[in-house]
Amino acid sequence: MTIFFIAVLLLFGLLLLVLEILVLPGLIAGILGAVFLVMGIGWTWQVYGADYALLTAAITVLLGALAIWSAFKTGFWSRFSLQDQLNGKMNEIDLEKISVGDRGAAVSSLRPMGTVRINGIKMEATSEGEMIPPNYPVQVVKIESNKVFVAPVR
Repeated sequence: MTIFFIAVLLLFGLLLLVLEILVLPGLIAGILGAVFLVMGIGWTWQVYGADYALLTAAITVLLGALAIWSAFKTGFWSRFSLQDQLNGKMNEIDLEKISVGDRGAAVSSLRPMGTVRINGIKMEATSEGEMIPPNYPVQVVKIESNKVFVAPVR
């Protein structure tokens, strides 16, 4: 029965360590896993002696390395990793098509940033100080390095 409890401690400790490395952030599962491993090896030392405890520690390290290696090799790890990519881009303002004084309309609310359509071109813009509701007429007041600043037309 003692061997069963030692094996349960070691397997549970290994499981927690592998989960910490592959899935769970925060060190709590890793610390608990290390505690269970130390308890299992310590109990082995107490009951069976130093030789069996060192053998148990070596087998535990090998099993842990094998579990982590197999998780990466088989693709198990990829199920938990983020696969999406961001495909956003910055405004690329063509100064021949848009200039200060051009008029357009807000496509979305500008609080202070939002989307506007100026000269048929949809782009992100920043309002000068106040919120602008959708479909409200706006005018370009400033262009600075890929940023368009607009104000409401009254």
